[in-house]
Amino acid sequence: MSKMQIEIDDKYKEALDLLKQVIPSSDGSAITDDWAMVEALIDSFMAFLQEQAWEHNHEEEWRSCGTGWCGCSH
Repeated sequence: MSKMQIEIDDKYKEALDLLKQVIPSSDGSAITDDWAMVEALIDSFMAFLQEQAWEHNHEEEWRSCGTGWCGCSH
């Protein structure tokens, strides 16, 4: 795993602190470190992108089969 140093502008620090209060870590515990919150946000965003890509591919298959149930393996 590579490490990097980040600096957070004050306008984002306040938002990051708020997010740490409402978003739990992947194991359900409270996030207390800025780096852990940034990591959780990146993971969440990547999951969102993968979900959007899956839905797009699924819609394409559904349109191509025309039955309302494409029977895809997704």
